[in-house]
Amino acid sequence: MSNNTPFDQIRENLNGRDGQPIVFGVCVTLAKRLGIETWITRAIVIVAVLFFTFVTAAIYILLGFLLSETNERTTGFFRGLKLWLQEQWDRVVDHSNRNGDDRHSARHP
Repeated sequence: MSNNTPFDQIRENLNGRDGQPIVFGVCVTLAKRLGIETWITRAIVIVAVLFFTFVTAAIYILLGFLLSETNERTTGFFRGLKLWLQEQWDRVVDHSNRNGDDRHSARHP
C-alpha cells in the first residue's frame, strides 16, 4: 500500500512520464520555460478547458505550432488527422456511389 496522499497521486499522474508528452507537449514545455512543475501547468489547462473550452483548445493548438519543442509533434498529428479524414471522406463517397449505382440499376434493368 502506498503512503502517497491523494494530492501526491494527482500530481504524479499530471506530471506524466519523462520524455513522453500527454498530447503535444505544450504543458511540459511551458513548465520548463517558466521554471515550474509540469503538473501545475497541466492542472491550469484542465481547469481552463472546463470553463473556456474553445479558447483553451485554440490557444493550446496554437502554442503546439509556435513552440519549437512541440512544432514537429503537433504538425505530425494534424498531418495524420488530415489523412484519416481524407480516407473517411473517400469511404463515404465510394459508399454513396455504390448505393447510387445499385439504385440506378434496380430502376433500369
